[in-house]
Amino acid sequence: MMADESDVIGQAGTEPVRAATFPEDRGRAQPPWVRTFWWLVLTFAIVGVLGAWIATTSPSPYPAGLPGTAFEPVQLRNMPPQAAGIVYGPGSGALEYAHPGGMVVAGRDNYRDSAFKKVSAAGGTVLIYLDPVINNPWGRYHTMLMRQSICGPAIRLWPGSPKANRWGYLSDFRVGSILQRKLPCVLEKMVSENPQMGGWFADDVGSRSWYPGIDWETWGSANRRAYRAGAIELTETFRKVADRHGLVFLVNGTWGAGSLASHGGGYPDMMQAGNALADGGFVENHDGELHYFGPYGCSAQWAAESPVTRGKAFNFAITSTHAGFVEFRNSRCYSFVNEQGDYSSAPAWGRPHRTGLPTRVR
Repeated sequence: MMADESDVIGQAGTEPVRAATFPEDRGRAQPPWVRTFWWLVLTFAIVGVLGAWIATTSPSPYPAGLPGTAFEPVQLRNMPPQAAGIVYGPGSGALEYAHPGGMVVAGRDNYRDSAFKKVSAAGGTVLIYLDPVINNPWGRYHTMLMRQSICGPAIRLWPGSPKANRWGYLSDFRVGSILQRKLPCVLEKMVSENPQMGGWFADDVGSRSWYPGIDWETWGSANRRAYRAGAIELTETFRKVADRHGLVFLVNGTWGAGSLASHGGGYPDMMQAGNALADGGFVENHDGELHYFGPYGCSAQWAAESPVTRGKAFNFAITSTHAGFVEFRNSRCYSFVNEQGDYSSAPAWGRPHRTGLPTRVR
């Protein structure tokens, strides 16, 4: 009988004897498939060990600040300025931004419109509106945040129940408040229910109040300190959830350079404008005030602590006049600029370009 290549010839005779694999197999010939099986097991084991070694010794392809995630690095481009729009009316107003680099802000109750999904699918960025500061429980996520919900009990008003403006009273967003404890849950709900989103438009989140119903100068130092500290914690929460899913957020609320009593201060450096945790700021109808809002938007503090935009700010300015539009566009301190009379739709202008901003939840 001819021996297989893996057989050995015994010294005492001519019968081939298969090399034993286990003690109980010694002296007993094995069928050919057994040897094949164990060679396959050994091969897969070696491949697995080599693969693990390569994975742990190769440089990470992911952006700094996002360890262990599957977020691919992207090239960020925030200039030249291009169009973006706020669309709180029919979702069809967002379709002009259904292209790479387009950006729209969806409202409290229209964010599920198919038009926003088309913007996302085409390579645009959809930010969903959330105001954690004014107690106005209109819309699914504001109701979830303000009232008793799956995320926790109803929130309280700021001590003394100050009325901020015609839209509502000031929520208690002090550090450790019910609102602060509920916010992560609400943000995660938004993420899980809206895969088309690229982030948040965080309204009224700034280091000081400009509300007509609150006199900042006479409100008292304790209230001012608590307001700023609470606003910082809000942005910390937005940042943590955004980083978890590769998203961004813009703040509509000032983070002006200076003292707490004057401008509220930037973050973390009060003497520099901007919030390092936010991916950009929003400036609304400040036509003719570029002497202040130019340096404000060009501050290097914006996005300095964002691992998603990595220190490259994407500021957004809306103007009410064409002259205002021109000055903000030409300042090159704002990535997105538009003249928008109302917030139902915003016609696009110019030639769009890719920004590298997220187009969906990752």
